Amino acid sequence: MFKRFSALAACAMVAVLLAGNMGHAAAQATPPATAAAAACKAGATPVSFWHGLTGPDGAYLGKLVNQFNAENKDNLCVTITVYNWDVFFDKWLSGVAAGNPPDAVVLHINEVPQYAKLGAMANMDDLAKTVGLDISGFPQTQQTYSKYDGKLVGAPLDVHPMGMYINTDIAKAAGLDVTKPPTDKTSFLDWAQKMTKADGSQYGVCFASVNTQSFRVWYGWLWQNDAPFISDDGKKITVNSPAAETLQFAVDLINKYKVAPQGEQDPDTDFINGKCGITFQGPWYIHGFIDAKVPYITAPQPVIFKHPGVWASDHFMAVSKQSDATHQLNAAKFIKWTIDHANLWGLSGMVPADKSVREGAAYTGSDIYKYQKAFVDELDYTHLTPVIAQSTEIFAENNQTPLVINFQAALLGAKDVATALKDMQDGIQSVLDKSNK
Repeated sequence: MFKRFSALAACAMVAVLLAGNMGHAAAQATPPATAAAAACKAGATPVSFWHGLTGPDGAYLGKLVNQFNAENKDNLCVTITVYNWDVFFDKWLSGVAAGNPPDAVVLHINEVPQYAKLGAMANMDDLAKTVGLDISGFPQTQQTYSKYDGKLVGAPLDVHPMGMYINTDIAKAAGLDVTKPPTDKTSFLDWAQKMTKADGSQYGVCFASVNTQSFRVWYGWLWQNDAPFISDDGKKITVNSPAAETLQFAVDLINKYKVAPQGEQDPDTDFINGKCGITFQGPWYIHGFIDAKVPYITAPQPVIFKHPGVWASDHFMAVSKQSDATHQLNAAKFIKWTIDHANLWGLSGMVPADKSVREGAAYTGSDIYKYQKAFVDELDYTHLTPVIAQSTEIFAENNQTPLVINFQAALLGAKDVATALKDMQDGIQSVLDKSNK
């Protein structure tokens, strides 16, 4: 059993590495590319901008940058350099240390404490006032974690929670009403069971044993069941019976109810190929399923336990710490403009963090808003993975962390739920203790 788990986990790690951007886009084994700025004016002042969005979402960001270059009144010209995320962070820290960092960057909000603590991020309090950047219209969670040690260090461009995708052809064939998607445990299991075929050719739910989506769904279930994992001060992990109940339900989808396949690795491909009727993904996959011609609707994640709760993350824009104040001001102007025009970024599928943009006609009137609406409806109960300095060491989805190893072991049957959670708790607590010394 252990050998089977190890082999599958190894395959999973390859798959996750290929998922890039925490699974949001396919990574590429190519050198970093600096995009030539379009429509730059003669004598424009350069603004360097780095990110790790190597997939289709990066292309949308490139279009947004080109529009900024054409429209801004300060004769600024933004150039983009794209690295895979693992390379991006090393390059960024090296640039800060050498005194020549990128002027502006994109990272994820849960990574903010680690890189603010390492001195890579500029204090934006005064810069925000100068350029008129106001985050008061952002969800409260995003406002809170845009600060480090009480100082503003950037602003979220979007919020991207997990949601539910339903293949409407499969649902209708099972006699289900797609205008009334499942909202709770009972209706969810009913749908999943009706869409599952006894011969194993089709399952109700894509729920991968070795992929990141399942962890994100489970993380939402922890909050649904009042089992929020790591303490607010980042010093203690608590794995209790409500947490065990959530992981047991995940295992039961595969082994008890038999509505999810054994050892699944690629739920996106399985959903596209009609192997399962429901999958859980973020809004970044809206275009992927459209392009694959999957007939689908989206809906908020069902409330399996006590109350609503879903995993979410944010793309977060920041100014690098450096001695050149003019470079920092120009970067702040670019960030302000980008957040104000986040409806353009929203065309990638993402949900703008700024309420005024999110509720504006330019966003709600797009062709894909009918798919985005489910994710917008979840914003009041989103939960980030803990925004602590050890975040990447614990929650990195492309490494064999204690969390990844033991979550996968439970779903693969290599460990029972109690053992998997105990080993997960011990491993994560060791990371917290080491980092808090």
